[in-house]
Amino acid sequence: MKYKAVLFDLDGTLLNTLPDLAYITNRTLREYGLPEHTEDDVRMYVGNGVRLLFERALPKDRVFTEEEVETMYRTMRENYVAYQNRLSVKYEGIDRVLTVLRENGVKIGIVSNKPDDATQGVVKRYFEGQIDFAVGQREGVPVKPAPDVTNIALEALGVRAGDCVYVGDSDTDIETGHMAGMPSIGASWGFRGREFLEEHGADMIADTPEELLPLLF
Repeated sequence: MKYKAVLFDLDGTLLNTLPDLAYITNRTLREYGLPEHTEDDVRMYVGNGVRLLFERALPKDRVFTEEEVETMYRTMRENYVAYQNRLSVKYEGIDRVLTVLRENGVKIGIVSNKPDDATQGVVKRYFEGQIDFAVGQREGVPVKPAPDVTNIALEALGVRAGDCVYVGDSDTDIETGHMAGMPSIGASWGFRGREFLEEHGADMIADTPEELLPLLF
């Protein structure tokens, strides 16, 4: 066994949350009379938390005051809480990967830039009994790729970075693993794709969840 623990990103790695994220983003924009986006647009905005997702979705030809942005972002957060789990589904093969890891005594963590309360809600809904520890964006803690939130997970799981690997679908995730001192596996089934992950320095790439297993053992 190569690793004592595996840390996973959530959106675009364990769950296909893109339909929900696109709906929530567009619902918010629509409420303020702003132009909406395709799912492919939103796909490239995610990875650094809800706040940056929202800011990236704002029209580039408009200037907003800080107060306007805060007001719209509060609406985005309200919509996020209300609609985040309507359309999201696990990627095919994820359950088997988690089962094999648990059967072999490998600890499983989730490190997400999704707000921590939302992360815990998603874990309870989709991954009850499958995850050893999950952490999302917490107030006052720098988001990924800064290593702070990853270090919280490592401490909770009782493992060193050298005994762990990070799995995620974005450049943020690749950098997250590297900044925490562990290799990064690119999940090309997620929001970015193989070519993007290769260009951004993934140490290994899996095209399907089940392709992770030979990389982990």
